Amino acid sequence: MINWKLNPEEMKKMSLARDLKAANYKVVNKETGEIQVEHAYTYSGTLEFYFETGMEGLASILHDDRGWREEPSWDNKTQKNDGPLKKCKSLEWCTFMRGGEYLTVFDEEGSVLWEGLLFRDTEATKDKDYRHHFLPQRIPYEDWAKWCREEYRAEIQTNAPVLAEDGQ
Repeated sequence: MINWKLNPEEMKKMSLARDLKAANYKVVNKETGEIQVEHAYTYSGTLEFYFETGMEGLASILHDDRGWREEPSWDNKTQKNDGPLKKCKSLEWCTFMRGGEYLTVFDEEGSVLWEGLLFRDTEATKDKDYRHHFLPQRIPYEDWAKWCREEYRAEIQTNAPVLAEDGQ
């Protein structure tokens, strides 16, 4: 459980209520803006942008480390991935960021680079080449783009389980 304080400007943002609902929050102190947030799942892995034909934009995701596979997820067991690691990532172990999650991003040495609750930037037009499904507030776009492009290590706390744990 995390206690968090929001300033009046943050509380006015349109996506805030939706993001906080996803975070399973309750107001602790209205006067100070203190809320309490609870998440059911924690995943550790790498930040990435994800694109698939038909999505009409880039999604921000975290691939949990348990999603690495020795072979592709399709049924042809004779065909191997020929990437540099001879491994591939399974989308069953990724979480798509929507807002309301608690994210910790680590630098190359493993020190905390940024941490906090994620709130959707409702004016996500910072990159003229791509439409983004999610860009966070309070993180400069240049930093976010670098962290996702270079697959920085991160940990995310969320209330949405990855497909591999969803029981479906």
